[in-house]
Amino acid sequence: MTQPRIIHIESLDALRATAGAWDDLWRRGEATLPSLRAELLAQWVEQFSRPEDFSAIAVEAEGRLAAALPLIRVGWDKRSAVPPRIFRRWWGCASLDPPYFPFSRAAAIPCNEWSGSGDLLLEADDAVDEALRALAVGIRETGVPLLWLDEATLDAARWRQFQQTLSRGGMTVAGCRRWLVGRVEIDHDWPAYKARWSRKHRQKMAQAARRLGERGNVRLDVRSRLAPHEVETAMRQCFEIEDRGWKGEAGTSVLRTPGMAGFYVRQAEQAARWGQLEIVTLHCGGRPAAFSYGLSAKGVFHSIKVGYDPEYAEYHPGQLLRYYLLERFFADPERKALDFQGPMTEAHAAWQPERYAVGRVAVAPRGLAGRLAVLAYKHVWPWVRRGTRGGVE
Repeated sequence: MTQPRIIHIESLDALRATAGAWDDLWRRGEATLPSLRAELLAQWVEQFSRPEDFSAIAVEAEGRLAAALPLIRVGWDKRSAVPPRIFRRWWGCASLDPPYFPFSRAAAIPCNEWSGSGDLLLEADDAVDEALRALAVGIRETGVPLLWLDEATLDAARWRQFQQTLSRGGMTVAGCRRWLVGRVEIDHDWPAYKARWSRKHRQKMAQAARRLGERGNVRLDVRSRLAPHEVETAMRQCFEIEDRGWKGEAGTSVLRTPGMAGFYVRQAEQAARWGQLEIVTLHCGGRPAAFSYGLSAKGVFHSIKVGYDPEYAEYHPGQLLRYYLLERFFADPERKALDFQGPMTEAHAAWQPERYAVGRVAVAPRGLAGRLAVLAYKHVWPWVRRGTRGGVE
């Protein structure tokens, strides 16, 4: 193997220029979420951050990328002013919010619990150790004193290996779990899977299906082959369903949040070009009762947004949609999993999913101040977070 080469990607234009190599790395690694691909990552940064604060560290080996880590510079100074409310919303900090945040050149992985954009990309082969060592060198080269790597999939092999490599390289590292996410593994034995549900859940679904069927013909529509020009109409239908519910009343629905409808439409149009968009709708009597907007790749359906029409609330339409969707997935040999994507809820737990931990990895590449901050985070943060967030465990 040739000596790995470290590449510093300093702009979204540069990221888009290397999209072919970046996406090829995504395809070869264990990450399955399409929003980790270059174009969707760039769209996320344009919507939720400042493009000038974006950078990425990549490692090239044998003529192709072997590892990549996207970052966003955050801090509280004239060069990089991030309002505290934005910092709290997208990075989940509390006691370390600006202006109390002690570093003006910290970096955070660009991600959030809605779109999941931003992650460590790593190829799955025998040369992974060399790629990670080179990535660690690239982190030191940035001169950043502190990294907040949010929404790290702590149970994933790539994140465990990454933390071990950083520690062996003399960096101070702390990984703390923040919530659990449910993932239903599709083993294609539908009767055995249903038998694992609680008796109460089985009865609830059977009763809801019967009662909704009495109201009108029930049909599940899974649109997996939408052309890009068809996407906006389909997405608008989903947004209108969501807006009729409690989110619309609270003013937090997509349609009532400036810029969000356009963001999701652009994301969905790009996913449609790749053949990785799926919009699922549960119809009753010819009317949509519930929807699920998802991104699919490598056999995994990622549930990005769900919603239902409150007119059908008594029939549990969101859960019925999952019931019929899972039944279809278990009959499809190409399907491997349904990932609920967000923090675990009671509604997710009813489906008896496997659970994986999502959290933050704090890294101090150099300097006493950074090391002290990471150690403080490691020992104090679990107490700060206890009881305030995390979903069903």
